Amino acid sequence: MPSFRSTFQCAIQKGTLAAAADVGPTFSQYSIIVEHVLHHTEIDRDDDVSCLHLESPVVPDPEDAASVTEEEGGSESESNREFASVTLPPPGLLQGYEYAAFKPNDRSLAGHIYIAPTQYEVKAALNDLALIIRPKRKTGPGYKDPDLDLWTRTRLEGMQSTFRMYTDPNSRTYGNWAASSLQAAVGMGRGPRCARCLRELCRGYLDNRKVLPVNPFGDWNESLLLDENLCNEINIFLLSIGNEISAKRLMDFLHQPDIKEKYGIQRNISIRTARRYLNALGYRYRATPKGQYVDGHERADVVFYRNTQFLPRWCRIWECMARWDENLTEIAPPGSGRRVVTWFHDESVFYAHDRRRKSWYHKDAPAKPYAKGEGASLMVADYVSQDFGWLASPDGKRSARRLFKPGKNWDGYFTNEDVREQANEAMDILLEYYPQFDHVFIYNNTTTHLKRADDALSARAMPKNIPKPGSNWGVQVTNRDQISGKPICNPDGSHQKIKIRMGDARLANGEPQCLYFPPGHPREGVFKGMAVILQEQGFGDMSKVRTQCKDFKCQPGATNCCCRRILYNEPDFMYVDSLLEILCRSRGFQVMFLPKFHCELNFIEQCWGRAKSVYRTYPESSREDQLEANMLMALESIPLPMMQKFANRSLRFMDAYCRGLNGKQVAWASRKYRGHRVLPESILEELGRAGIV
Repeated sequence: MPSFRSTFQCAIQKGTLAAAADVGPTFSQYSIIVEHVLHHTEIDRDDDVSCLHLESPVVPDPEDAASVTEEEGGSESESNREFASVTLPPPGLLQGYEYAAFKPNDRSLAGHIYIAPTQYEVKAALNDLALIIRPKRKTGPGYKDPDLDLWTRTRLEGMQSTFRMYTDPNSRTYGNWAASSLQAAVGMGRGPRCARCLRELCRGYLDNRKVLPVNPFGDWNESLLLDENLCNEINIFLLSIGNEISAKRLMDFLHQPDIKEKYGIQRNISIRTARRYLNALGYRYRATPKGQYVDGHERADVVFYRNTQFLPRWCRIWECMARWDENLTEIAPPGSGRRVVTWFHDESVFYAHDRRRKSWYHKDAPAKPYAKGEGASLMVADYVSQDFGWLASPDGKRSARRLFKPGKNWDGYFTNEDVREQANEAMDILLEYYPQFDHVFIYNNTTTHLKRADDALSARAMPKNIPKPGSNWGVQVTNRDQISGKPICNPDGSHQKIKIRMGDARLANGEPQCLYFPPGHPREGVFKGMAVILQEQGFGDMSKVRTQCKDFKCQPGATNCCCRRILYNEPDFMYVDSLLEILCRSRGFQVMFLPKFHCELNFIEQCWGRAKSVYRTYPESSREDQLEANMLMALESIPLPMMQKFANRSLRFMDAYCRGLNGKQVAWASRKYRGHRVLPESILEELGRAGIV
């Protein structure tokens, strides 16, 4: 390896070391500097010393030079004679050489020499810098916006230009560090000072890739949300107040003295700034988004009915139903029996003034008067299936759809008699046009659909003991006219009530059990009371058992805590068929009732939503005939493939409940696997990884 002294002297002799100062040093001063450097500096690397430079146009003090000559044991003239054979460049501008300000350090020399970086280091830094200025996309070809401000981008591009000038063999300043930075500065329309700044930035980036130019301007109006710790504290506060989030609450939180002291907040924010903070954190001021019902969705009795009665029946008929995959390709039923077609039933109300209110209006558009209230209403009740759509004959001339005006002063309300009448019409159509299928009607779990016969068994209001002499117990029902069937009203307008006998129960051996004393008994025709009824069924003496628990809210799992609970759990009291079930079974049709609060299982709800979305686009009108026409057009605008997509969504919920998932897990799985009619086998593992419990 050549010595630093010989290499440095050769570099001086060739004239490749120069200074960027306006006026160079004299010959004697230059010799003193060289001797000082040669005496106090040792370099153990073989880099090209033609790139060595001293930063800043400051020369050493003459006293330092004198001390150097004294340490060498000679005089200034002797030092000059030692370099008499060296040919120095003429006084003036010395190209490519810089003087650095002498700063105290650990070495005895008051100043130090910066060695130019190697080509390998600069090329590696150039590649890394290119990824900052033009970051690649995560997927696919091309680049994405680096999101750099003009101040930072200008300096990064200057650094990139310096690196390229230094490493490109075609550059005139190839291998010359200072000249490359100066050339880059000239390209930016700047001068030597900019070149020095570029070199400082480049050296910092070479030492640490995380050292980048930082824009010092505009800090006075930076958002407080740039502080990650404060941002996390705000998020925790917003979560703690639940649905009480408001801009004022956030503003008051940031005005607290302890928060201001902790995060160095100098002044208070306005309520408008607090609103912007809420928007930046992802909050929006809007109506509560509607999801599936939660008020009783996971109630114990609802879950019990869903898991023990509805889902087992559904799984049995599911094997005999046709299915449609994600591409709406029909899949034949896997079972070998008759194909089953399910018909979902529901009612919905359309209003005359229900229109889309949000639209694009010109900023100068005047206010438009609008009708007050929702206007006239029209209720529709219908059936729908994923096989045929709305229930109707193939030619569309016959339909089971029912339209009426709800309200006390109009057509009244959709009663159980109306439901049974509509079911009869639906069964007539299906038996005539689709007799090759087995049909199942599926209704919502409402009292209108579940109404039982007036004399049906019920332990709800039974007395425990035998009524006192001269009185009797019976079921109170509305007294109706035998010809018209309309309720008979009292003078005050209330319906007249009469008592009828409750139907017979059944003993454990299947024999009928009359709830009233038989003929010949001293209390003939009088109600026996729960104690006697239970004693006849084999429960023994019930005189010391209470009539019922308080408000009939027995302890969970209790079966014999009171007379009413014991009788309530008897099979003949528990499983009483509704009038609708009795009617449909008599004609060979099955009836199922959805679990309460499970509207997501009835895909006709999605059909109503789609129809109303179309209905709101029609011109608004208060005319009742126009209301009916628009509603029918909206209902017929739903194509069968769209209904099948709606049905697939409901089937995903069915499949999830069959796998034992709860409401929250089902909602997550249904969103994740949109378009699928069933969920994958690994759904439980995915729920565990996602933390959905």
